[in-house]
Amino acid sequence: MEIYTKAELDEILKLHKLWLEDNGKGARANLSLANLRWANLSSANLSSANLSSANLSWANLSSAKTDKRYIQIACIGSRKDITTYCFEDDKITCGCFSGTLAEFQAKVKATHKDNKQYLAEYKGFIEYLKPLK
Repeated sequence: MEIYTKAELDEILKLHKLWLEDNGKGARANLSLANLRWANLSSANLSSANLSSANLSWANLSSAKTDKRYIQIACIGSRKDITTYCFEDDKITCGCFSGTLAEFQAKVKATHKDNKQYLAEYKGFIEYLKPLK
C-alpha cells in the first residue's frame, strides 16, 4: 500500500479540486491502494477520485463528498477498531481484512465462533448493512 505524508495528500487533494473545477488543470486523484488510515479527509471533495482498494480505516470522512456511499462503525469486535464499508464496491475493511460483505461474514463466523460478544457485534453490523445495499 502507498503511504502519503500529510503534505503529499494535501497536494493530491488540491490538484484534484482543480481538476474537478476545470478538467484542463490539476489532476484526478489516484488513491487506489493508498493507506489512508487515520487520514483527515473531512470536507474533502473526493468525487471521481480513484479510491479502489484504499484503506480508509480510521480515516475522517465527515462532510467529505464522494460518488460512493461509505459507512463506518467504530469500537466493535476484537480490535475495537473502525470498520469501513463501501456499498458500490461491496468492500469492507476491518483491521487487516479487506473483502466483500459475504467474505467478511464468513471470516467473522470462522474467527469469532467461540466469542459470542464479538460475533454478535460484527453480525449486527452485517445485518444492518444488508437491506441498505
